[in-house]
Amino acid sequence: MADTQVRPAGAARVWAGGISITTLVVLVVLMGPAPGMAAHGVLGDAAWWYVARASGLVGWSLLAASVVFGLVLAVRLIPAPRRAWVQGLHEFIGVLAVVFTAIHVVSVLAADRLHIGPWQVAIPFTGPDNPVAQGCGVLACYLLIAVTVTSWARASLPWRWWRRLHLLTLPLFALACVHTALAGTDTASPIVHWAGLVVGAAILFLALLRLLTRRVPADRAQPRPPVARVPQQRQSSPLLAGTPVESGMSLLVGQTTWEADNIMSLRLYSPDRAPLPSWEPGAHIELVLPSGRRRQYSLCGDPEDRYSYRIAVLQVPAGRGGSVEVHTNTRAGQLITVQSPHNNFPLAPSAAYLFIAGGIGITALLAMVARLASTGGEWKLVYTGRTGAGMAFIDEVSTLGPDRVDVICSDERGRADLDRIIGSATDGTAVYCCGPGRLIKAVRERVAGRPDLTLHTELFAGGGHSGGASFDVELRRTGRTVRVRGDRTVLQAVREVLPTVAASCEQGVCGACRTTVLAGEPDHRDELLTNAERAAGAMLICVSRAYSERLVLDL
Repeated sequence: MADTQVRPAGAARVWAGGISITTLVVLVVLMGPAPGMAAHGVLGDAAWWYVARASGLVGWSLLAASVVFGLVLAVRLIPAPRRAWVQGLHEFIGVLAVVFTAIHVVSVLAADRLHIGPWQVAIPFTGPDNPVAQGCGVLACYLLIAVTVTSWARASLPWRWWRRLHLLTLPLFALACVHTALAGTDTASPIVHWAGLVVGAAILFLALLRLLTRRVPADRAQPRPPVARVPQQRQSSPLLAGTPVESGMSLLVGQTTWEADNIMSLRLYSPDRAPLPSWEPGAHIELVLPSGRRRQYSLCGDPEDRYSYRIAVLQVPAGRGGSVEVHTNTRAGQLITVQSPHNNFPLAPSAAYLFIAGGIGITALLAMVARLASTGGEWKLVYTGRTGAGMAFIDEVSTLGPDRVDVICSDERGRADLDRIIGSATDGTAVYCCGPGRLIKAVRERVAGRPDLTLHTELFAGGGHSGGASFDVELRRTGRTVRVRGDRTVLQAVREVLPTVAASCEQGVCGACRTTVLAGEPDHRDELLTNAERAAGAMLICVSRAYSERLVLDL
């Protein structure tokens, strides 16, 4: 969905820019020599005056369109899959309004007929002929500068301050309307009157609708309690068709920050600044993206911060589209649906810890390391990656313990010597490893030779299913039986009967599709479940298959 949303928005921006420039030229030509002035050539000596009049009308129209689009987004009248498209157009039209306003100011200064100098442009209500119109125009320009600068810098501003400053667009537009109505003869045209009336009515309606829908019932305004957690499970058991799906929390993207090449962090807040559900190091949240994709990301902020969540997302162009959608369409000021934190990777008590992070896997370990650094525990972190430019939070983890953090960039130091790293761990050390499958496998092989160590892993990518023989799956509670062909997964087959069955990664990593096997012999191909969980009947139906000709699932 992310890929299909960018192209239409780009085409719309081309059209918006082209129409604006064409309108400016047409207006200048249609105006002709001003009344009472001698014409010399096509436009005469009043060329700058014509440009000032035309650019002012075009700038006012673009500002009106940007305000309308912004209010439509604020009251959420746009379907979720189109919100990013409309937001992109809203932002671009706002930029066009700034450009044409700048053209208007420059041409006003250059127009000899108006007798306006830099002093009148900078100081309100000092115009020689029409001080009210001039003053409203100057004040509108100051508000436009404030809105523009804070919009460009919104990634580094607290969300509530940015939102309040962005509301200046309403008095800005009101001042622009007064300036337009009083400043020139062109506003006497009936078409301008009707256009202003229609736009004003639309903005007033949307503003009132925004005020009416801003307040929510008291019970909904309260922070939602954390979802009950099941040990070693990332989500409650799969849902039957017709069962309500957990709606989650609607959180505000307050800040987006580039942490490294292709890695962007998001800071999420409750819109009403209510406390968020608590979490412990190793927990993750699930984002429900506008396209309907559901993606899980480790919480890498401070668990003591009850008012914000931080996650970091690595853009993978060749992936399944979730990371690209986050990078392309997520902006500060947007709302996004988030499921409450779950923890499948908790920090277990131990006398000592060895953390091994590969690439974006640092996000699952960062809060653990910070917790131990603050409590005085015994720990060491080995952080590996291809290049330093592609490794997030290097400075942050280094300050936690310069003598305990070893950052290994393979382009400078080669690959990490896991034999030495794990071989030097003291007896009883808990080894935590998060990263790509190759790293997990290498660490697991070396820890297998150290029975005194305990290994805890979390994979950020799975291998997926590799096919196999066909078999039947009976859905006990539903009373249906489906056939799973060799080129399909159990999840795909089950979804033909139960389209609401929960799933997320579909690679055997997250545990969202965990299901109980009532009969039959499953062929486990996931990277998550322990031997004890498999013996108890757990199965991840997104990748695992069956040795037997029939499986009976508790669905």
